[in-house]
Amino acid sequence: MHVVSHPEAEQELEAAALWYEERQRGLGDDFIDEFERTVRRIVKEPQRWRKMRGDNRKLNFHRFPYAIVYSVRPDAIYIKAVMHLHRRPFYWQHR
Repeated sequence: MHVVSHPEAEQELEAAALWYEERQRGLGDDFIDEFERTVRRIVKEPQRWRKMRGDNRKLNFHRFPYAIVYSVRPDAIYIKAVMHLHRRPFYWQHR
């Protein structure tokens, strides 16, 4: 299935990876790898993961305190946010 990211979700991904990379060399790449693994899990079973507010779903990363918030549409999976789990939980609702 095709995956589309909201521009702000892409910015969140880049900002988080940069933050981790600044803390420890290679950790930003590890964050990106974890994001990609999480996306693959979503693509494999998009309806499986926890529903939250409306048709939105969320799948947490294993290693980092982040989750992907997404919705499933007939033609694509739409990533709305790469959300830190300990900050403003529903800031992405307008997307």
